[in-house]
Amino acid sequence: MSEPQREPIDESKATGPQRVVSVSPVGAPPRRGGIFDAFQVRSFRFQWPADGLTIWAFEMETLVLGWYILNATNSPALVGLIGTLRFGGTLFGPIYGALTDRFNRRRLLIVDRAVLSVIALGFTFFALTGVLEPWHAFVFAFLTGIARNLDNVVRQALIADVMPARSLSNALALSRSVMDISRISGALLAGSLLGALGVGEAYVGVVLLYAGSSLLSMGIVLQSQTTRSDGAGWLRNLREGVTYMRHDEAILGPLVLAFLVNLTLFPAVNGLMPVVAREIYDKGPNGLAVMQVAPGVGALIGSVALAAYTQSVHPTRRMIVGIVLWHFSMLAFALMGWWLAALATLVVYGTTQSLAMISMSTTLLHASPVELRGRVMGVRSLAVYGLPMGLLISGVIAEWLGVRTALAINSVVGLGGTAVAAIVWRGLWSESGDPGRDVQDANTAHESVTAD
Repeated sequence: MSEPQREPIDESKATGPQRVVSVSPVGAPPRRGGIFDAFQVRSFRFQWPADGLTIWAFEMETLVLGWYILNATNSPALVGLIGTLRFGGTLFGPIYGALTDRFNRRRLLIVDRAVLSVIALGFTFFALTGVLEPWHAFVFAFLTGIARNLDNVVRQALIADVMPARSLSNALALSRSVMDISRISGALLAGSLLGALGVGEAYVGVVLLYAGSSLLSMGIVLQSQTTRSDGAGWLRNLREGVTYMRHDEAILGPLVLAFLVNLTLFPAVNGLMPVVAREIYDKGPNGLAVMQVAPGVGALIGSVALAAYTQSVHPTRRMIVGIVLWHFSMLAFALMGWWLAALATLVVYGTTQSLAMISMSTTLLHASPVELRGRVMGVRSLAVYGLPMGLLISGVIAEWLGVRTALAINSVVGLGGTAVAAIVWRGLWSESGDPGRDVQDANTAHESVTAD
C-alpha cells in the first residue's frame, strides 16, 4: 500500500533554532519494490551514473599511480605511501561532515568533482610533457585525496536525503553495484591504456571521467532543506555531532569496525596489488588489471544480491558475518600460489566486502538523526584513515618480510579485532540498535531532509 502524500510544512511557521522545509523526495512515486526500486527517484537516476564515473576515475588513478611509482622507485613501501597520500583527506572528514550539514550538498558535489578533474588535468600535463617525476605524483595524489574525501561524505549523505528510508538499503546496494562495475571497467581500461600508450595517455581518461561526473551531478534535485538560524558555526555543529555519536552504540560500534576493516583489509587492493602481481605471479600491467577486476566482479555479485534481498537479515548481523568472511578470504588469498585459484579467492573477497560495507552504511544511515547525517558520515570518513595507516604498515612489512606475510598478519589482526568489537558492543551481533528507530526513520525521512 502506498503512503499518503504529505503537504510541505510552512517554513514561516517553524520555530526553534532550526527551520525545516519538508517535502517528499523529488521524483519519488509510491514504492513498487523490487531490485530497481531506488530508480523510481529521479535524483538517484542521475547520481547513480555520476558516482560510477567518479569511482571509475579513482580506480584508474589507483592502478596507474601504483604502477608508475613501483617502476620509477622499485619500492613497495613507496607504493604504499602514494596510496596513503590519496586518502590524506580522511583527516578532514569531520570538518567535511559539518560543512555538509550546513551547505547545499548538490552544489558541493558538483564543484568537488570539477576540482578533481582539474587536479587530474595537472598530472596529465606533467606526464605528457615528459617532466613527470615521482615527487610530482605524490603531490597530485595528496591533492586528489583532499578533494575526494569530501566527495565520499557528500555522496552518501545525499543518497539518504533523496531516498525514502525504506528504500535506502536498496539504493545503497545499487550505488555499490555501479561502483563495482566502475572498478572492473576502470582497472581494465587503465591496464590497457597503460600497457599500450603510457601514463599520460591513461590519465586523459581520468580527466574526462571526473568532468563527466560533475556534469551528470547537475541533474540531482534537492528541494527539501533544514537550515540553522541560530548562527552556530561549523565547530559547534561538529562538537554536537561527536557528542551524540559517542553515546550511541548503534553508531559507535560500526564506526570502530569501519576503522578496523580499512586498517586490515583494504590495503590489499588499494595499494599492494601491484606488488602481489609482480613479485608473486610475475604479471605486468594487464595481469595487474585482471587482479584488480576480480574483487570488483565479486563485489558486483554481492551488491546485486543485496539489492534484491536487503530485508532477509538484520543489517548489523550481515555486517559482522561479512567482515569475518572477508578476513578469511584475504587469509586464503595470502596463502594461495596458483594464479586461477588466487583470482577465484579475490572474487570471494569482493563478495564478502559488499556484504559487510553495504550493511555497515545501511546501519549508520538508519541510526543517524536526519540533522546529523552529514556529520556521522564525516566521522565515518575519518575511520577510513585506517586505510593509509594500513597501507604504510603493510608496505613496510611487505618490504621486510614479503607481501604474503603482510596480508596474513592483517587477516589475523582483523579477525581478533572483530571478535573484540562483537564482545564490547553485543548489539552488533544481536538484533542491535533500537528496533523502533528504523520504523521512526521510515516514517520521517520521507518527510524532511537535512540542512544544506
